[in-house]
Amino acid sequence: MEKLSRPELATLYTDLKAYGERALNEPPMPSLSFRLYRQFSDRGERKAYEEAYFDRRGRLAATAMLALDKARPDALQALEEMLWDVCGEYTWCLPAHLGTGEVNQVNGNIDLFAAETVHMLAEIVTIHAERLDRLVIERISSEAERRIFTLLYREQRKFHWQTADHNWSAVCGGCCGMAALLLLEDESTLQESISHTVSCMNAFLSGYGEDGGCAEGIGYWVYGFGYFTYYAEMLREYSEGELDLLTGSKITAISAFPLRVHLSGGTYVNYSDSSEQEEIPSGLISLLASRVGLQIDLPLHIPLFTDDPCHRWAHMLRNVMWSDPAVYGDEGAPGQAERGFIFQNLGWMIAKGPFDSPDTKHANGAPLHVAISVKGGHNDEPHNHNDLGQFIIHCGGENILCDPGAGLYTQAYFAPGREQLLHISSSGHNVPLIEGQEQSSGRQAQAHVLEAKLAEGGGELNTTLDLTSAYSGAASLARYTRQLHWKMASGGSRKGSELRLIDRFQWKSSMVSSAERFSSVDDSDAGCSSVVERWMSRVQPEVVKSGNLRWQGVHGTVHMTYDANQWQVFTEAVDTVDHDNVPVTFYRTSLSWTGVIDETDVRIERSDPLETVCEVRFIIEPKMGETEVSMRE
Repeated sequence: MEKLSRPELATLYTDLKAYGERALNEPPMPSLSFRLYRQFSDRGERKAYEEAYFDRRGRLAATAMLALDKARPDALQALEEMLWDVCGEYTWCLPAHLGTGEVNQVNGNIDLFAAETVHMLAEIVTIHAERLDRLVIERISSEAERRIFTLLYREQRKFHWQTADHNWSAVCGGCCGMAALLLLEDESTLQESISHTVSCMNAFLSGYGEDGGCAEGIGYWVYGFGYFTYYAEMLREYSEGELDLLTGSKITAISAFPLRVHLSGGTYVNYSDSSEQEEIPSGLISLLASRVGLQIDLPLHIPLFTDDPCHRWAHMLRNVMWSDPAVYGDEGAPGQAERGFIFQNLGWMIAKGPFDSPDTKHANGAPLHVAISVKGGHNDEPHNHNDLGQFIIHCGGENILCDPGAGLYTQAYFAPGREQLLHISSSGHNVPLIEGQEQSSGRQAQAHVLEAKLAEGGGELNTTLDLTSAYSGAASLARYTRQLHWKMASGGSRKGSELRLIDRFQWKSSMVSSAERFSSVDDSDAGCSSVVERWMSRVQPEVVKSGNLRWQGVHGTVHMTYDANQWQVFTEAVDTVDHDNVPVTFYRTSLSWTGVIDETDVRIERSDPLETVCEVRFIIEPKMGETEVSMRE
């Protein structure tokens, strides 16, 4: 309770208390009914069951915090009822992780949420050990033994996640390992749990390169590395400092990942299944700042309990216990922030910084930041999207040309054919359609980095990617390269920052004439071309004049200039839902090739490959009215 009374936690406590009071005033907890359970295997839907499941976890977590107040016996009694209820759940796993849901898939299964549950129960029991009824404590220990410890540490059953090189190994291993440290009394089994968990953590770290980049995206960095850190810290304390997993240059690089992919104003590079405004737990960041010496240039933000739709206990408790406003510096402060970074292993490139002009500030005086990011990698990454060559243009806390991030998780989202879904398909990204072909899935589809050079200070970024292998279905394509040159406005210049993009499509000889057309996935008029460039935005663009299009963001404007004699522009609204099932509209702007291939307008046999070139310039400048004067000369 003393921690919760700190001023910086006042908003969090108000939010947490409101959720807890609702739980006390509106019993019982929502039912995990058979009908809800069946929805995933019957129809592939998971939202309804999971909303009830996470509300139960949220009520339990909030009530456990209210029960810290010894003047609230009603909260303690309600907590005991909730703990008893959770112990009686048919399974702690989500149906989405149980296949068709038969009993043989339920018994003996441990998924992310079974692991989170045992960890949550173990910490609640530990915190309230002196006041909880002994029968509740005994039942929790029994359920933890039956559902988790016996399977993992006594029978030593094998689970797929134990050797996974992504978040599953850290979350499942870490949660079960923390519960073991808190609940197990048998020393030999406890030592087995430590050995088992450290093995999981090593598997998790194997998914990271030395650059510390997370292929799953910033959201899964929070999830996977968050639980890695939580276990590491508990193990360090348990072993009195002898076992410390938070050491070494790779750990330092991984810890810095959110700082490097933060663009400005709490908006991130959100490749793969992540959102732009990811909630970074302040407790996690604060601990990493103290343990590995991070210089934090993120804006101070302590997430609310209700910001997390899963109401995770681990993040919430550590936000209360570890959040330290003193570790947060000024966003983009000179000498503190990196002005860009190239993830050599991951194939991500970022350049960012404030407009270098005293005129270009927010109304509150804060500097206005501009940034770009470019993605390489391959199309078989964890939580993969077919997005090689994808790029983001950011200004003033907003990704104006954007990545769609994560879609709504359904059965189809992780099933064969998933690359047809907008959020996963290259049709939902800033990459071209070539001969009617989207990018292909698989490890063979890889971005070969021909050049990647970031100038000191982040003022310039030059990169060239060979993306030919991503379009294996384009029969006429000999080679496709994407070249990007980024230059920040500098020296008090009133010109905007500029991204110049040059896509070169080289064609095999003896192929089709330019008159032949290809159909796009959406059969729009703009898609009937051998090459269709696409740009995604939440902002509807407007045509300024022929060959000039602009997206007007909240604080910045992106102008695009192109050769209107050879490229036809077309914008369509694409309605979909986001990861939280909230409706969202993206505007997909296409440039369709209409120009000639050569002087005869016919592709002919010759030794040199024929070539189509798309050159586009994006000028990013502050929105008029945000500055004292226009940035245009």
